[in-house]
Amino acid sequence: MVADGLIIACGPKRDPVLAIKDGGKGLVTETHLAWKFKEFPSDCVTPLFYQQKLFVLDGDHQMITLLEPQTGAKKWQGNLGVREIFRASPTGADGKVYCLSENGTVVVLDAGNEFKILSTIRLGEAPVRSSIAMAHVALFIRTAKSLYCVRNLAHREP
Repeated sequence: MVADGLIIACGPKRDPVLAIKDGGKGLVTETHLAWKFKEFPSDCVTPLFYQQKLFVLDGDHQMITLLEPQTGAKKWQGNLGVREIFRASPTGADGKVYCLSENGTVVVLDAGNEFKILSTIRLGEAPVRSSIAMAHVALFIRTAKSLYCVRNLAHREP
């Protein structure tokens, strides 16, 4: 992913999240490395760049971290509060971050500057591996058995 002139890359098997400065040629891992995040890196989940913030989800440990994209500085870190594996990438919408576990539990976080769980919803339809999609002011959640559309009727499409 590209975020503010940096290329954000995640390796598999507990490798760190790397931020590489753009504009280099050849082997740039050392010469253009902006920062490295090793504490709770993502394994198969893609980090979320939303509202100029970088959210990194460690789905095995149920930990999510908010990083400053330019420096890699940790703003906050918190446990999602459910002992389930997360393989779906987080989704950002309406000032919130949505995380969906393999067991069909949705954890809704505030996308602000403090870690805050807003809601936990147990759909209970496993296995779930798809990320939550956002379109036309609605969230679409696909589980093993159903496709849910969640929409705030107070919001109108532009």
